[in-house]
Amino acid sequence: MNILQLTPRMPWPLTDGGAIAVYNITKSLSDLGHEVTLLTYPLDSPQETEEAVRELSKYAKVHLVSKPLPPRWLVLARTMLRGAYPIDRRMTAEMFTLVRSVVEREKFDIAHIDHAHMGRYGLWIKETFGLPIVLRENNFESMIYERFAETETNPIKSFLARTHGKRLKLEEARFFRNFDAVAAISTEDVAAMKEVAPDGNFKIIPAGVDTNYFHPTDTPEDPNSIISLGTLSWDPNYDATRFFLDAIFPIILSKRPSTIFHIVGAAEGRILPYVKHFRNSVQIHGRVPDVRDYLARSAVLVVPLRIGGGMRLKLLEGFSSGKAIVSTSIGAEGNMARNGTHLLIRDGAEAFATGVVELLSNAELRRRLGESARKLVMEAYSWEKIGMDFIALYRSLLFSSNAA
Repeated sequence: MNILQLTPRMPWPLTDGGAIAVYNITKSLSDLGHEVTLLTYPLDSPQETEEAVRELSKYAKVHLVSKPLPPRWLVLARTMLRGAYPIDRRMTAEMFTLVRSVVEREKFDIAHIDHAHMGRYGLWIKETFGLPIVLRENNFESMIYERFAETETNPIKSFLARTHGKRLKLEEARFFRNFDAVAAISTEDVAAMKEVAPDGNFKIIPAGVDTNYFHPTDTPEDPNSIISLGTLSWDPNYDATRFFLDAIFPIILSKRPSTIFHIVGAAEGRILPYVKHFRNSVQIHGRVPDVRDYLARSAVLVVPLRIGGGMRLKLLEGFSSGKAIVSTSIGAEGNMARNGTHLLIRDGAEAFATGVVELLSNAELRRRLGESARKLVMEAYSWEKIGMDFIALYRSLLFSSNAA
């Protein structure tokens, strides 16, 4: 099968869930013997772009537009009165030209569109070239904007998030109605999507994890060590880390003063104002070459998200590594993990802190949760299985198209 894939940004380096999810779908489709042609935007750095193309070219034919994405502030200014920021930022004449030249030169079976950010291109491809189109919604994007607006204390940021969330929801509803299929992450997302597009063709295909890369090790855990993972440039991660530092970690320290909180993820400068008074109790590592060593040495992974949609890959990475995890309900959305069996789900600062202290104090509970979580991902969340699910979806659409 020859697959055309459009992505809203280069899925490299693998430092955040969005890049990891897109990259592994591309890789799994290629590993299953299919041809993938990937169209996207360059990174800001020519050196990083060259590295990304080199890595992605192992699994796909990569084509880039000539310019990186425009600055965020410029797009926000341009969309003050109309437009949905994450979509309008990707709408460029260069991308339309690139798509046309590639599709006219090569015969494709299907177009795989990653994220609603690229949805307008998908509809144009279907209308112009008659290709079946699949939308991969890693998140119900407008729901993230709505949740951000609810938790953001800055009134200007809250207003912007609410405004663009409403506009984005209208766009997403149009995509859901007109794409041949929408591959959503979770039952929760599909339920929310059906509220705005009851007649959409939704298929649940979860996110995955590389179970060979992330695996339990013999590295000794530090029973006083907890960790969070995720780039802080993504606002939900930034909000979660800030919330943890402001409301949760002080409670943990009052009960276990020896606890050390490790923050792993790029854009660490955003969080510096919130850690100064913790002295040596917080260690900021920023972007690291390999998160596995940090994860292995930590006793507990914390996922205190208050904003989100889809599925958290950091949760799957922790599960696959056999780690004990405390998460909010929003952090644990989208997967089959059960509270008390695979992780602890705790909402509210006091309950979350109590859950962390409970795990730090109970090595046997940490072991039991970690083993159950590892078993879960082995059964349900390997990338090979997810790639096979996408191929099955593509084939069903092609069969329906040919039958018609």
